[in-house]
Amino acid sequence: MKAIEIVALIKQNNPDILSKTPEARAAKIIAAAFAEIAKQVQANDQGALKIQALGSFTSKQIEREKEGVKLMVKKTAFRPAKNIKSAE
Repeated sequence: MKAIEIVALIKQNNPDILSKTPEARAAKIIAAAFAEIAKQVQANDQGALKIQALGSFTSKQIEREKEGVKLMVKKTAFRPAKNIKSAE
């Protein structure tokens, strides 16, 4: 899903939220926010990273064996937030 598609969904579901913001600018803000979230998820090696209204990303290091060589692999799971309310 592209940032501009998210903007369209927000405008469709909550027209007042982005009424004064140009779509291109809103898309850039959303893209920047998701890029920052991605950086934080990548930097988190162990434990949970909770993001309000989105959910939590839980990361852990797992030892895997591939061709007789033991490797540490990062595994990340996402759990969506429950009872998501629209921002108003």
